Amino acid sequence: MTLPAPLAHVLADGLAPVIARWSTRREREITAAGSPLPGSLQAFAADLGIEDPTRVRLQLATQVPLPVPALCIRLAKRIGLPVVHPAGMALGLGICALRADDSLLRHELVHVAQYQRLGGHLPFMRQYLFECLHDGYADSPLETEARDRSLRGGSTGSGNFL
Repeated sequence: MTLPAPLAHVLADGLAPVIARWSTRREREITAAGSPLPGSLQAFAADLGIEDPTRVRLQLATQVPLPVPALCIRLAKRIGLPVVHPAGMALGLGICALRADDSLLRHELVHVAQYQRLGGHLPFMRQYLFECLHDGYADSPLETEARDRSLRGGSTGSGNFL
């Protein structure tokens, strides 16, 4: 399900501040308790242009938490809305993942680079939500970039993917 751009903008602008606050809190938790990236992934992060990849932290979990209450997830499922159960999620410099799989972590590192490029939690969330609502999750430019760059490597020459 995709929405017309004006409606997607209104929803993204309304939801982004709340989700950005949640994301910021989760980033603090992950960076406090998480582990540094393995060396090979630090090199990939540096190639992506991430500022100081040694600050990125990884926290493995049995479930990647979502920024909405469980009741909302159950209601969404009940009425037939798609509910995502991610294998990983980047939240600023923190990555929460189900497993320490290189391909998954490379994808999430592209999102870390996007957070930095877009200017932090609020601008990232506003853009990400808009794209998912308007283009659909699979076709959103930020997700497309993460898939493409995680497969082919970090640098692209231009540094601009939007």
